[in-house]
Amino acid sequence: MLGKLKIIALKTYYSFPVQLLLLHFRKYQVLLVFWAILFSTINGGFAKVFGGDALFLNPEYLGRVNFYSTAILGLASGIFTMSWHITTFILHTQRFKFLATTAQPFFRYCLNNSIIPLLFLINLLFRGWAYQQDYQLSGVTEILLLAEGYVCGYMLIIFFSFFYFFGADRNIGRRLTRKFGTPRKFVKLILKPTQEPDENALPVHSYLFTPWKVRRARKVDHYDKFYLDSILKQHHFAAIITVGAALVCLVILSFLMDYNVFRIPAGASVLIFFAFLIGISGAYAYLLQSWAIPLFLVMLLALNIMVQSNVVDNRNKAYGLEYKNKHHRPVYSPEALQHFFTEARRQADVDSGLAILERWKQKFPGGRKPLLVVMNFSGGGSRSALWSMNVLQRLDSVLGGRVMRHTVMMTGASGGMMGASYFRELYYEQQLGMPITLYDTTYTERISQDLLNPVFTSLAVNDFITPFRRFKIGDNYYARDRGYAFERQLNHNTHNVLNRTLGEYYLPESKGTIPMLVWNATINADGRRLMISPQNISYLCAPEYLYPTRMDKTAHLVRDIDGVDFGQYFARQHAMSLQVTSAIRMSATFPYVLPNVYLPSDPIVDVMDAGIRDNFGQQTTLRYLFTFRKWINENTAGVVYLQIRDTRKNDITRIKESQSLSDVMFAPLFTMQSHWSAMQDFNQDATLNYLEGYFPNKFHRIIFQYVPQQANKTAALSLHLNSREKMDIGDALDNPTNMTALRYVEQLFNNINPDK
Repeated sequence: MLGKLKIIALKTYYSFPVQLLLLHFRKYQVLLVFWAILFSTINGGFAKVFGGDALFLNPEYLGRVNFYSTAILGLASGIFTMSWHITTFILHTQRFKFLATTAQPFFRYCLNNSIIPLLFLINLLFRGWAYQQDYQLSGVTEILLLAEGYVCGYMLIIFFSFFYFFGADRNIGRRLTRKFGTPRKFVKLILKPTQEPDENALPVHSYLFTPWKVRRARKVDHYDKFYLDSILKQHHFAAIITVGAALVCLVILSFLMDYNVFRIPAGASVLIFFAFLIGISGAYAYLLQSWAIPLFLVMLLALNIMVQSNVVDNRNKAYGLEYKNKHHRPVYSPEALQHFFTEARRQADVDSGLAILERWKQKFPGGRKPLLVVMNFSGGGSRSALWSMNVLQRLDSVLGGRVMRHTVMMTGASGGMMGASYFRELYYEQQLGMPITLYDTTYTERISQDLLNPVFTSLAVNDFITPFRRFKIGDNYYARDRGYAFERQLNHNTHNVLNRTLGEYYLPESKGTIPMLVWNATINADGRRLMISPQNISYLCAPEYLYPTRMDKTAHLVRDIDGVDFGQYFARQHAMSLQVTSAIRMSATFPYVLPNVYLPSDPIVDVMDAGIRDNFGQQTTLRYLFTFRKWINENTAGVVYLQIRDTRKNDITRIKESQSLSDVMFAPLFTMQSHWSAMQDFNQDATLNYLEGYFPNKFHRIIFQYVPQQANKTAALSLHLNSREKMDIGDALDNPTNMTALRYVEQLFNNINPDK
């Protein structure tokens, strides 16, 4: 009995599927990285915080998840699977020359090489079912339809590929017959024994002839080696053609991405991109052999030279800003900033700010002083954008449309500013007489629509395959990268109401028609804040020292400039022509998801997410209040400071009871990152405590915070929200803490109401 089991075990071990699987782990392990990334992503490991699993488990096409969207994902999965088969076929078949003696060698190879693809297919269908049921709240019939779409797309590519290679088999047979002569001569030649043993060959006992039939592998010692190599090389050539087809497909997609119908689901784009990478790496290694690494180094050197000489320039720019004229760029240095943001400039801007406040006050006739409202919005992707819209809509409804009338300042970071910018624009259109109902749920649905798919699609297609593509605004050219895709989709989701330039808000803000709104970003070179506003706001660029004591090289007393007023500093670069969506994106540039924006200074600097410096926008608000403290005390009934944040205040990140090896290795590296918001909170609370003293009994801080109903099911920090997450964010307003905050705001406005 033991002897039979041993024989079965040996036969299984030396079967073609098992030998292939082991070979993948012994050779070219880099190709397995693609599978590892995909498995980890769909199982909630890799890129979970960005909502990476949603790209594959909830693929959107034309704004919907349906049979067609999953069918496209299935097509892409089939392309990736066939690329995997083709590439490994090219690299490994020299070790399994018995395939050359079989009918349809490529089909037999794929059949025996399907362990990993089959596991992936089953895993994705299983995880997709659970995701649709738990997060999208889909019914069984709908889920089955989605699964059907995926399987149909997948099988279509598989059948098409085998049809192509079956045709290739017939052509290969004809070419070999012509090459080796008559059938008798052909048989005599191919049965000529091999002159020398093949050192690369691996022992194989049996292989899958069909999915249900096993055959013993034929020995090939009596075949001519040249004949076997000829068959395999002909198949390799046919396989390389398919890699070229994948590249052509990606290039076509990149040029047609401006048309909605060609913007396929991001997961599909990623799979096609991975298919191309696998295919090109296999073809590259096969064709160049020992020259592969030297030529790769030469290519890297050439690319580096082209990037340094700006022949290939894929750096992202702020759309609308002028970059061509390099002679009038502002110098970026501590000395230049101090020279530019002078006390005289600051005082002039303070006077402009006071004039705006006076015009704002004129909206409240009568002897009673109005409440002054300032708002801060935290970062947090689409989660924060939707939460901000929900809170603003509820406030507008509860207060009868008064909240924006009393607001003078809105600022913050990242996703929160998406929601704030959208709500303010809707309010502006309402003031212009358009039929806008601010608490209409249509607007929350629009701001929560997917932004992740176009970003990742562009990353896979435009950023890597066609980085040279440009579009034009005025006389300036800008890259069609994922930043462009983000802004285009944001405009599409919001029906183009944000398709404005910065300068278009100058007059309505100056007249007090709408609140001032300041977008913040972080300058990577030194951590200074970049503050984007159509108004002159240099008074926000430095602390207001009453008695400055620090001197520069010329013994003059100086202020420490810790921020840059974008509008004034880049006036020569047409700062007022900046697209509003670019200002939003600069504030929300999360690493890797969106590209850093570089600015036309001398030397150039780049900016990214405002949350690095201040995830709540509080520093900007506090300096604004401090600057105008005297006017506020004399002319208002007090300050209502609203903080709208997508995280729980004073939350504690629990330490794991048991640690994995990765926790031991990497947790210390990310400790500061995981507590970044909490540390900002503590520092800002201390600053806020001092500021309250300037408004005795007239300062009201009110916090609205998103707290998930289940602690382990917080909405992802992503540019994509599923149905359950949207519902959870909407329901969070009804928790006791937020209801108390709403009642407090309502009480303040009812007790101190100049509108009546």
